Amino acid sequence: MQALNEEIYRIIEKGMEGNGLLPEETLKLYALPEDSREAALLRWAGQQMSLKAADGKAEVHAQIGLNATVCPKNCKFCSFAACNGVRKGRYELPKEDVLEYAKLYEEQGANLILMLTTATYSFDKLEDMVGSVREVISPDMPLLVNTEDMTLERAERLKAAGAQGAYHAVRMREGEDTDIPVEERLQTFEYMAEAGLKLSTCVEPVGPENTPEELTEATYRAIDTHPMTSGVGKRIGVPGTLVYDRGMLTEVAAANYVAVYRLATGLDLRLNCSCDSPLTASAGANLAWAEMGTNPRDTKERTEDGGAGDSIEHCRNILKAGGWELLEGPSQGWF
Repeated sequence: MQALNEEIYRIIEKGMEGNGLLPEETLKLYALPEDSREAALLRWAGQQMSLKAADGKAEVHAQIGLNATVCPKNCKFCSFAACNGVRKGRYELPKEDVLEYAKLYEEQGANLILMLTTATYSFDKLEDMVGSVREVISPDMPLLVNTEDMTLERAERLKAAGAQGAYHAVRMREGEDTDIPVEERLQTFEYMAEAGLKLSTCVEPVGPENTPEELTEATYRAIDTHPMTSGVGKRIGVPGTLVYDRGMLTEVAAANYVAVYRLATGLDLRLNCSCDSPLTASAGANLAWAEMGTNPRDTKERTEDGGAGDSIEHCRNILKAGGWELLEGPSQGWF
């Protein structure tokens, strides 16, 4: 039987020391054949590192999609994008439903709540929604937004309204597969930090066409933002979108990439995403996302009605299948 590649073995061993890896080392891990013996060792190492970083605890964060109005930012992978023609017109979730969803998520054991909007959603409405949701959930429950790029003033207003942070990311092939300049994303990171909003981010949406070089660049860009949560998330193909025919990562490749990110970032990162299968949950992913309301990864007005969104219970079961204990109560470190 052929021996393990000694160079790869040394890189994985270095990663398990918990101090991160150099970009050239991370690149070699991303380039591993997904069905190789080295990749199996990589997944084991990623899981051991995440268990250590999070004291064996995993979390479920819960997203509420507020609208499905056609968006001019033209992200080719997104069902909301005008360029895809998948959705039509304007749709917004009623405020009373948003508040009920937020309360329900907390009752079901969510560790964090996030509200997602397209770039067409009124900022004033979002600010009001943050304040209203903040009033119906526990004061120690973290509340985040996922919205368009922000000015410093808007970041400060969201913070004052009751948000603790935001999900924000430089997407794969940003500016090519989207109409958003990378510089705008990076500026928003700076404004968020200045306003006191903490960051949740990810290397996403990753497809089979993304190269090890692209993944490595995106990984260190994410690491440099010092996020609260990060990792690697695969692209979910939506029929009718312009990138649908590119296909999706296999579950094995997604698990490998989750493990690479964990070793690259070291022990400083407590929550490593994205957990969407028992395989990723056993390769270092200890953060799963539940979803209700609108969802860019499907075409339902309410993703919980047969769409792509997972329930809290489903997410918890996946994490348990990967050997994780579930954190009870709000996620820590956001306030």
